[in-house]
Amino acid sequence: MSKQANGYLGRLLSSSGGGGKNGAITRRDRFINEHLERLPEDAIVVNVGCGVVRRFEPDCSCRYLATDLRVLSNVDFASDAARLPIADHSVDTVLSLELLEHVPQPHAVVEELGRILKPGGTVIVSVPSTVPRHDDHDYWRYTAEGLKQLCSGVFEDGEVEVFGGTFEALGYIAAYYLALVLHVIRIPSRRITQLFPTFGYWLDRKNSWSSSPTALHTIAFDLLFVGTTRSPGG
Repeated sequence: MSKQANGYLGRLLSSSGGGGKNGAITRRDRFINEHLERLPEDAIVVNVGCGVVRRFEPDCSCRYLATDLRVLSNVDFASDAARLPIADHSVDTVLSLELLEHVPQPHAVVEELGRILKPGGTVIVSVPSTVPRHDDHDYWRYTAEGLKQLCSGVFEDGEVEVFGGTFEALGYIAAYYLALVLHVIRIPSRRITQLFPTFGYWLDRKNSWSSSPTALHTIAFDLLFVGTTRSPGG
């Protein structure tokens, strides 16, 4: 995750209470951790575009490497995500969270993630779907179908998970902009704004369409693509 994206999501989640135990990003990270916990100790995990946080490492018993475009104290090496200094087919799981919207050619990054992944390995890619522009290098937004289309040319059997369905996403946006207004007029906002995404999450759970990756008229907060490369003999 880029520094800018990490900071933006942090502000958004902080202002809305979305970083709690049932927040969209918390649920997404819990989903990822469940995958990492199942990996053997000799597995290799690479977090591409990790930004300023070595997320998931405490819950990962295998070898964990973090990289970013910038030279940072928390990364193992700095590299362009489209030209990683990693051998072909050498990584068991590749993570890339909130990165693709910040690169001019996201397909080149997706192909590079496929190059370093072992046959049968897993790629986990997340992107924001409905959030405001938050960086000078912020180029793209994705629907679930768009993210799947981008990744499925490289990774087989991929599926998109929605974290923050239509009403929860609207709750985060409303909470964020209301927090900005209340900040200007110097009124504490956290207790007020955190109600919006919580209520939205409750509404999403009451129907079958607002968190669907395929239904029409939906929006989402964060999307996660999970895919694999072809296994030997497949």
